[in-house]
Amino acid sequence: MDFIQRLGDHAQEIQLSMIEDRLKSLKKDIETNAAGQALDKLLVVLLNAMGLLFLSNKEYRKNIKDFTGSIAICSEDKKIDVSAVFKKIPVFFSKKDGMEVKRFVVDNPTTTVTFKDGKAMAEFLLAGNPDVIVGMLNNQLSVSGNLNYLFRFVYLLWLIPEILGINDFKELLGTPA
Repeated sequence: MDFIQRLGDHAQEIQLSMIEDRLKSLKKDIETNAAGQALDKLLVVLLNAMGLLFLSNKEYRKNIKDFTGSIAICSEDKKIDVSAVFKKIPVFFSKKDGMEVKRFVVDNPTTTVTFKDGKAMAEFLLAGNPDVIVGMLNNQLSVSGNLNYLFRFVYLLWLIPEILGINDFKELLGTPA
């Protein structure tokens, strides 16, 4: 049993390291690629990080216990079209609460968030404390559907740096190691 626990701990360390490495390489993409493509990629990486953490971190997964729904995230300029679908995910011979990332807007999402552009999305997602209401008042984003799903999504997103042991995403995307 001790061996299995150590193996599980090691696998989790590897997954967290992979997430951190992917986010660091993304910083270079943001600096060198077209903003829309890089920011769409940023969102996909963040969502994939969330998906991996749901599978590997029991405490993080508790936040979506029996939670189902979908969040579509897009931009007015059509450069960003991504969806997160929360549902039971098959893992080996069982199903766990998890999330699938789709690189398109799913039909009939529970909530749709439309950002003014990629810059507005980056400012919102990388802010130290993203405030949905302020974003809406500043015309950075609009929301249709269930606003509570967006609040939960933002909360889940901002647990990631804590789990990775960093202060925030800006620190991670700061100077390369």
